Amino acid sequence: MSPTELAPDRIRKGERTRTRILEAAADVLARKGYAAATLTEIASVAKMQAGSLYYHFDSKDAIVEEVLAVGMEHARDAIRAALNAAGEDASGHDRLMAAVVAYVTAITLDSDFTKANIRCFEESPEATRENLAVPLREFANGWVRLIEAGQRDGSLRSDVEARVIARMTIAAMNSVVGWWRFDGEFNIDHVARMFARTVVDGLAIHG
Repeated sequence: MSPTELAPDRIRKGERTRTRILEAAADVLARKGYAAATLTEIASVAKMQAGSLYYHFDSKDAIVEEVLAVGMEHARDAIRAALNAAGEDASGHDRLMAAVVAYVTAITLDSDFTKANIRCFEESPEATRENLAVPLREFANGWVRLIEAGQRDGSLRSDVEARVIARMTIAAMNSVVGWWRFDGEFNIDHVARMFARTVVDGLAIHG
């Protein structure tokens, strides 16, 4: 087989290795945070030599930035799936409810990448935060649009500022990562739905 024919195999192997590194980094960052995460531990979780990481990434910060970016994408994917399931004809109230439940579930059960993003974003280097500023703003604006849609269709109160409520809701949801535990007394589905009912029903129009 010629070198050209072998190239796709090398590319696929490289992509698999890169994915393994990112998954290991997400695991370590979600558990330990940015400062305590080391390349040595990331490599150990990935079952690699620490020096091998530099073949795929220039630095720890390069790994962290990609993990955080993937975390945001995982969160968006979870919300998008929930909104698709709810359907375009659902009220703004019901679509916001579905998004809240999906996001709380994603950040606790479904994705170390999303947990790593929540835990590490503020303590990551300024350059990393600047590079991720646009997707983070787009993520926040997605919540603003959900609330505004409910205000337009009359299912959510119009006497509140959507931009403020969106940011408060995101912060409250993100806080779950700091205290919820798999072996704790609260089932996360119950927590997610209780939070959704409390916040979203608090915004609902009651007639």
